[in-house]
Amino acid sequence: MRAETARSGAAIIEALVAMVMLAVAGTALIALLGQTRHSMRTLRDSEKLTREASAQLDRLVLFDRAELAAREGRYTLAGWSMSVTQVAPALFDVFVARTDTGAALLGTTLYRPDSAYVDR
Repeated sequence: MRAETARSGAAIIEALVAMVMLAVAGTALIALLGQTRHSMRTLRDSEKLTREASAQLDRLVLFDRAELAAREGRYTLAGWSMSVTQVAPALFDVFVARTDTGAALLGTTLYRPDSAYVDR
C-alpha cells in the first residue's frame, strides 16, 4: 500500500515540474518575441531615416564645384542639417544629419575639379 502512495505522489511532482518547465519556456519565448518585435521596429525606423538622408545627399552630389563652395559650412534644410567642408581645392566633405539628434547619418567626399583644367 505504501509503494502505491509513494508512486502517485511522485507522479504529481513530475507533473508539477513539467508544468514549471513549460511555463519558463513559454515566458522565454514571449520575451524573445517582444525583443524581436522591438528590433524590427528599430531597424525599420533606422532604414527609413537612412533612405531620407540618402535622398538629401543625392541632392548635394548633383552640385558642381561653385555650388558646393557657395554652400560651404553648416545649414538646415527640411529638418536635415547639411555640412559642406572644402578640405582641398577639389575635395569637399559632405555630411547629412537630423537636426534633432545632430549625429551624422551619411557622409561622403566629393571630387569636383576646377573646370578650367578639365579636358573637354
